Amino acid sequence: MVGLLVSLFNVQLGNWLSKLQGQTTRWDSNHSTTDTEEMAARREVRYAFDEIYNWQPGVMTAIITAFAGGVVYFFNDFRISAGVIFPSIFIFLYNGFFGIMIGLELFLVISGYVVGSRLKAKIKSTFVKAKTESTFG
Repeated sequence: MVGLLVSLFNVQLGNWLSKLQGQTTRWDSNHSTTDTEEMAARREVRYAFDEIYNWQPGVMTAIITAFAGGVVYFFNDFRISAGVIFPSIFIFLYNGFFGIMIGLELFLVISGYVVGSRLKAKIKSTFVKAKTESTFG
């Protein structure tokens, strides 16, 4: 059950990263700062970005990673303290599955925040520049 939760959350993180990459592509393809249609498209990216890039994926990743780590810890602690003997391949597969899932989870959330921070910097520099040019120009 925990494996299913972690797997489904990884799918959700993959979708989040995909949305961020899509917004980055849309931003980069509308590169003109003088064309009003392209600036309108960049404004749409700016508003959509605020909905996508926030604190929620990081907090949920921390909670689900801690939960999955706790399940692995308690499984192994119970197995060792109770003297339960499983085939060694089962223990390797169980711990390996959770190791891969937690690693994938961390990779996706870190990649998402890297992509998002780069896009945020581009948005900030463009709209600050556009605002100062229109105000003082």
